[in-house]
Amino acid sequence: MKLINKIIEVIKKDSFIYLDDFLKIVLRDENYGYYVNQNPIGQEGDFITAPEVSQLYGEILALSIVNKIHKNKIKNFNLIELGPGKGTLMLDIVRVFNKTLENGTNYSIHFNEINHKYRSVLERHFPNSKFHQNFKEFPQNYSIIIANEFFDALPMCQLTSINSKFYEKVVKINKNEELFFDKHLARERLVNKIRNNKSPYKNSVYEVSEETNNIFTDLLKLIQENGGFIFIADYGYIQPTYKSTLQSISKNKKTEILKNLGRQDITYHVNFDQLITIAKELGLKKVQINTQSNYLKMNGINIRAEKLINSNPNKSDEIISQLSRLTDPDKMGNLFKILEVEF
Repeated sequence: MKLINKIIEVIKKDSFIYLDDFLKIVLRDENYGYYVNQNPIGQEGDFITAPEVSQLYGEILALSIVNKIHKNKIKNFNLIELGPGKGTLMLDIVRVFNKTLENGTNYSIHFNEINHKYRSVLERHFPNSKFHQNFKEFPQNYSIIIANEFFDALPMCQLTSINSKFYEKVVKINKNEELFFDKHLARERLVNKIRNNKSPYKNSVYEVSEETNNIFTDLLKLIQENGGFIFIADYGYIQPTYKSTLQSISKNKKTEILKNLGRQDITYHVNFDQLITIAKELGLKKVQINTQSNYLKMNGINIRAEKLINSNPNKSDEIISQLSRLTDPDKMGNLFKILEVEF
């Protein structure tokens, strides 16, 4: 059964499908889901992540992790990555670890990755790594958790306040069985999550990802109980925009969301304000948010780039271009946010 047929079947049964349920099928269906079966990352894919832009990104993150490991005198830890894709970031991190971690420091690598092609690549690169589906199954140990462009791939809901009532974005079909967006009275549990939010805008859009909040809570509890550090990098906002950030992308260009299901990325901007609130409510005090530009510069990316240029003078222009893409405000520098939570 094709993906579109699965969606139509659900809609015919209930007259509509909620946005989050729609995204679950389109993005994660075992047979046709975009993240399960496509090859989305890289120059030939639909989007390019920061680790794919330059090794500088992974090296800076790795060095900041090494500093924490040495500072806290950690000798054994989990190294966990959510949505590692082809493993580009992890390869850079492990390369730095091999050069800088103190003797006697041991770690185990753990992945959460649903893409069939990428899992095979990861198994080849990291033969001793372990794969997990449940976010509560990671070993009880000091844990370094990395989520680079992971949370924007999780299902979310959109609610709009109209005449003092909340409505949810849903997908329906017309008489020709073509998909279109509509609204339906919002589920009460979602309304309760945003009821106290006051927006300055009429017809404000509230974006809620229950799955994001649940997974993040599980990860926070892991480091609360065992010690550790969470690093989240994604495009998103610190202050709510009260506007829709839902979009679809193919070959690095925006497309129509309800077209080419399963063959294009459907994503949105992560609500970092919500994540910060959850962390603080659980009692974590070391919570820091930065733009990607600020994070990389504070951790020495310019110095590292100079060293890389000195070692590879024939690649000087390429390295400078990569640095610009990662840190310039009008490129990835300000759009991407870095959230660090430590316990």
